[in-house]
Amino acid sequence: MRWHTHMADPSDTGEGDRRRATSSGEADRTAVVERLYGDIPFHQRHGLEVLSVTPDRASVKLPFDPGLVGNPDLGVLHGGVVSALVDLAGAAVFVGGREAYTPTIDLRVNYLEAAGREPLYATATVDRRGADIGVASIEVESGDAVCATGTGVYKLTDD
Repeated sequence: MRWHTHMADPSDTGEGDRRRATSSGEADRTAVVERLYGDIPFHQRHGLEVLSVTPDRASVKLPFDPGLVGNPDLGVLHGGVVSALVDLAGAAVFVGGREAYTPTIDLRVNYLEAAGREPLYATATVDRRGADIGVASIEVESGDAVCATGTGVYKLTDD
């Protein structure tokens, strides 16, 4: 499956529109992140969709895929998938400004409840942006519930 932006998801109930942040002009960094994230095989394979990226906020969507289930008895997603989504959403807000990938220095994920059989939506908000380090808070929704929160620390320089 080739990665595409704004791809249709048959399980989408239209809630994606309410999660899509409004952005325009120079503050809109969505295309930059779509281009960079579109080259990543993990994102391509799992249909990651970049919804919006501004200097202070990024939103991404990961469609449900039965191949990502971590507990077959419950049919819920593997925690590592949720963790990966926290990381890539947190990085997206900084990737957009750098127009380059940014390494993760530290990642903290709080699992609040199981991620079910619905698309996951992750929203990252910048907490701090320094000269060398950026910190973002991330919230992941599954259905109408927040299933995880997290904090990501990212390196903003190449040296």
